[in-house]
Amino acid sequence: MTTQRFKNTKACFPNPQAPRPPNVKRMSVTLSADAAELLEWLATTQGITQIEALRKAIATEAYLHKEIKQGSKVLLLNSDKEVREVIFR
Repeated sequence: MTTQRFKNTKACFPNPQAPRPPNVKRMSVTLSADAAELLEWLATTQGITQIEALRKAIATEAYLHKEIKQGSKVLLLNSDKEVREVIFR
């Protein structure tokens, strides 16, 4: 049996000490089991990574927060054509 050696391991495992782009910040997050399950569900149902699902969730929260601060309301129209206001606490 022969073993295959990787010729370019640097491409597979970039140097963790290498400088990052100035607009990137590495973070560590601790989530409850429920929050982790929801994050996994968001990623899976959208066909994206969990990190991308987290980025989208943060962007959505920021957008909604700005709109609400400016006096907007968040409304949902269900399949029965009923409109409900979403209230964030």
